[in-house]
Amino acid sequence: MLDTFSKYVYEVYRCKSVSLAAKKLFISQPALSASIKKAESELGAPIFNRSTLPFSLTPEGKIYIKAIESIMQIEKSAKEDILDISELKSGSLTVGTATNVSFYVIPMICETFRKKYPRIDVNIVFSSTEKLPSLLEKKTVDLIFTSSEISSEDTLTEPLFVEKCIVAVRSDHPEAAHLSDYALSYRQVIDRSYPKEKEISDLSLLDNLEFIYSAPGSNLYKKRKLFFGDSEVSPHVTSSTSMFQLNYNLMRAGFGALFTTDCDIATTESTDSCLFFAIDSPSATQNFSIIHSAKKDSSSFRTVNEFIATAKELFCGTDPLSVLTRFNK
Repeated sequence: MLDTFSKYVYEVYRCKSVSLAAKKLFISQPALSASIKKAESELGAPIFNRSTLPFSLTPEGKIYIKAIESIMQIEKSAKEDILDISELKSGSLTVGTATNVSFYVIPMICETFRKKYPRIDVNIVFSSTEKLPSLLEKKTVDLIFTSSEISSEDTLTEPLFVEKCIVAVRSDHPEAAHLSDYALSYRQVIDRSYPKEKEISDLSLLDNLEFIYSAPGSNLYKKRKLFFGDSEVSPHVTSSTSMFQLNYNLMRAGFGALFTTDCDIATTESTDSCLFFAIDSPSATQNFSIIHSAKKDSSSFRTVNEFIATAKELFCGTDPLSVLTRFNK
């Protein structure tokens, strides 16, 4: 920002007269003259050639005025940029995620968000569930999509929709026959049209299922461990990733059961080759949420809020499964 002396000097230069500049600045002529001398003293050289009428610039003065105009241009550009950000005409947003459902949810939100704010860039960072909170704390990301619960006074949680845990197996799985009373079709899962009595409350019925191993740390890993422990894991093929599509295809290839969610299933094509089982437990549901900083002093705070508002327009109050199945049409 220009200091007072520089502003006074520039007004004298612009008016070519101390008296006229003093009137426009609403100060006395002696006070303005004293300010000019102070500026010249700090510069160590005269700015104006007082032997000419009107005043002309000295060589040093030309450099000084050029510097003032450069600063004024920088200030002008900065104000325009700040105004653009405040009006969401420009800026950027970084989104962190670790879930398969986000691969479908985020593009949908970005599509709608871009129509509203075409000049805001959205950067997407994929990480592990365990690392996402630290990325948010370090401001590496502005918000995260997660199914995990993160309790912190520094963050706010915005639930988008509820996911229900589902066990998926091939229809020709050896255990499928004695579980037939609880088996759900793909359509029943997607429509959530099955009766309560179809949900399995006695988990011992699933004791003989071998589950496809997925990487520890994910929310679904913790959920599966809560229900089934560590012992019933397929020894044939192990996956060191929580990438749903890989593990889902391993299930379809016959390497074991998959513990997943109905929202994950909604991202796949309709199939008659698999059976699905719902679990009767409060712990078998989870919120898919956006979590962001509670602090309002961030330059991206308004952008974050608008992105969240767009997400809620798409998913809150609607059937998330029907929205997710759009990718299969």
